[in-house]
Amino acid sequence: MKLKYKKIILLTSLSTMGIGLLTLSISQNGPKTEGQLNNTARIEADNFENENPDEVRINGEISDNNSETMTMAAIEGTEEAGISAMSALLSPSPTPTPVPVYPLEEVEGMDEFIEEFYVAKTACDVDKLKTLYADPSKVETREQLQSMVQYIEEYKNIKTYTKKSIEDGAYIVYAYHEIKFSSINTLAPGLSKFYVITDANGNFKIASEMEPDVEEYFNARNDDEDVLELIDMTNKRSEEAKAKDEDLMLFWNALDELAKKTDNNQGQSN
Repeated sequence: MKLKYKKIILLTSLSTMGIGLLTLSISQNGPKTEGQLNNTARIEADNFENENPDEVRINGEISDNNSETMTMAAIEGTEEAGISAMSALLSPSPTPTPVPVYPLEEVEGMDEFIEEFYVAKTACDVDKLKTLYADPSKVETREQLQSMVQYIEEYKNIKTYTKKSIEDGAYIVYAYHEIKFSSINTLAPGLSKFYVITDANGNFKIASEMEPDVEEYFNARNDDEDVLELIDMTNKRSEEAKAKDEDLMLFWNALDELAKKTDNNQGQSN
């Protein structure tokens, strides 16, 4: 992950470092979420290849009554195989159906749902969090939550930006927020990413796991132009906040060093 983009939401990625916060880091090149998802993947159409490119010969002959005929030389000794191979070569590859990419938009009730999540997590309310997850077993223990939010007083100014997923009733949610840290006056801007589904009763639920094709689509959206603009906006606001408050700058720099060490340790372990 590039450090430039890690700084955008560094404060919200500390849960992966063992000291941290609630939310999850995203970057232009390496998105993460409640399951530490993989890097953005490209979707490409497969080109047709002949698995056994044996020689194919076409011989033209003229019959006794001067009618023209065309015969296919045998592949592996059979005329049928030769005709089949030629037909495949002459047939164009099917064009894959393009994957839809939706714009960022507001979804009714999503701001309130994500705010519920932050309030419950800051309060270490395990029971409440279990009602917000599609799989309640994915909720951390109270002790884990207390460790994650020990420096946080409150999440403020929460605003969600949502894209439709390729699954019906499912959404990719980018949640902008500003964190009030203990003993620091200036709010720290951050950006988190969630995958939210709709249950049978029409209620939003945070999903921790996805099917591979959905995960690929989820990751790829970090490269969308409107998402990059959202990341850039958050980055600019964070820089302005640090410039205004030396305490926040020092705290941020300390987290930055932790992020570097974490990346180095992960690189060595790999």
